[in-house]
Amino acid sequence: MKKAGAELTAKVESLFKSFMKEEGLRCTSERINVLQEIYRSDTHLDADEIFVMLRKKGVGISRATVYHTLDLLFRFNIVTKIDLGHKHAHYEKSWGVANHLHIICQKCGKVSEVTSSDLAGMVEKLCAEHGFSLGSFSLQVFGECMDQDACAKPGACS
Repeated sequence: MKKAGAELTAKVESLFKSFMKEEGLRCTSERINVLQEIYRSDTHLDADEIFVMLRKKGVGISRATVYHTLDLLFRFNIVTKIDLGHKHAHYEKSWGVANHLHIICQKCGKVSEVTSSDLAGMVEKLCAEHGFSLGSFSLQVFGECMDQDACAKPGACS
């Protein structure tokens, strides 16, 4: 893991432990492992992917613990829960990450992440107009790849 990534993960672990303590919850090594798996990843993970990856690493963890930990991480704004059109939630790190949107091809499943200061400004303005201050956002946009020939080939756009 790169130094900056390791520093970010350490900071987020510390925050998570503080939040857990404030809530009177135990911060187990299994819960920390879930957090680390997300912060070491450069992709969007679902709960089962996290469970399988941790089990392969020899971590004794149940699916229930993974799901419960993901709920806590989401509640504490440490991860973002996103819909990529797969009928189940995916998760990604949110602490120290720029607000962005996901453009998802409904045909091949390709996901592109886009950061836009124009969009961030519009979202911030919308929040203010409705009496909110912007914390963070993650937006999903669904469409189809413009290169239909490449998109029609399974895995070609992924």
